[in-house]
Parts: sequence; C-alpha cells; structure tokens
Amino acid sequence: MANPLQVIAAIFVLFFLPGYTFINMLFPKPGELDLEYDQLYRIGIGMGMSIVISILSGYVLGYLALFYAEYIWLVLLNLSVIFFLIGFYRGGYPTLRRFLGLEKEDRHDKLILLKDLLEERKEELKKLKEAEQLIRLDPKHSERYEGKRKEALKKIAEIDEKIDKLKGVLDEV
Repeated sequence: MANPLQVIAAIFVLFFLPGYTFINMLFPKPGELDLEYDQLYRIGIGMGMSIVISILSGYVLGYLALFYAEYIWLVLLNLSVIFFLIGFYRGGYPTLRRFLGLEKEDRHDKLILLKDLLEERKEELKKLKEAEQLIRLDPKHSERYEGKRKEALKKIAEIDEKIDKLKGVLDEV
C-alpha cells in the first residue's frame, strides 16, 4: 500500500506543478491573465496544463519504452524546474524576486493599490451623491450636508491625484 505522503506528492506533481510553472513561464507578470482573478486563472489553467504535460510526457516515455514511475517523476520534476527557471528569468514570481533583492518594487502591489484606490473613489462618489441628494431634499440642514459634500470632493481629489501617479503602472504591465 502506498504511503499517503507519496500519494499527495504524486497528485501535486501530476496535476499541479508542471502546468503551474508552465503558465508562469508563459505569463510571468502578475495581472497578465486577469487583473482581479489572476492567481485563480493561473491555478486553474495550470492544473489543466499539468494534465496535458503529464499525458505528453507519458506518451513520449512509453514510445521510448521508459514508462516507469522513476522516469515519470524525473521528467515532470525536470520540466517543472526548467519552466520555473525560465519564468523566474522572465520576471515571474515577484515575491521571491523581492526576497532575493532582484526586484525593488513590485508592480503587482501597485496594481492592487490602484484597484483599492478605484474602489475607495467609488465609495466617495456614493457619499457625494448621497450628500447632494440630502441637500436637495432638506434645504434647512444643507450646511451640514454641504460639509459632507466638500469633504467627499476633497477625498475624491486626493484619490484622483494618487491614481494619476499610478496610471503608468498599467502601461508597464
């Protein structure tokens, strides 16, 4: 009977590792597949590609009469290492690159900041619209709502300034 750790390792190597590193080799920059769900796409497409890579490797090994577990492990792990190294060289794995001191500033972090700023701006626009509606509905207390309106406008202007500074990030990615 197989050791449970061997089974988990085999599933990981057969159904995840080669495809995930292959996708990171093809699309090394974070946000290339999708700005919001990039990692989810990488995992999903990587799992599908792992199955394809495993089947093709098995086919080639079978053709060469080397279809044994040791050779399958060797081929899949070597392919994963090759895909990882090419992806790393092309700029993938930004967290690891930053940890090693190869990348000073992570563009993915800027994209996340930009996304957060856009969401914050959306919330401030809602507050502004709400304050303007309250001014129209209750003219007696319009000065209190006018303060909220001015505060929302000020925050929107600050957020727009920050967004303008980060606009170049989209061109880089």
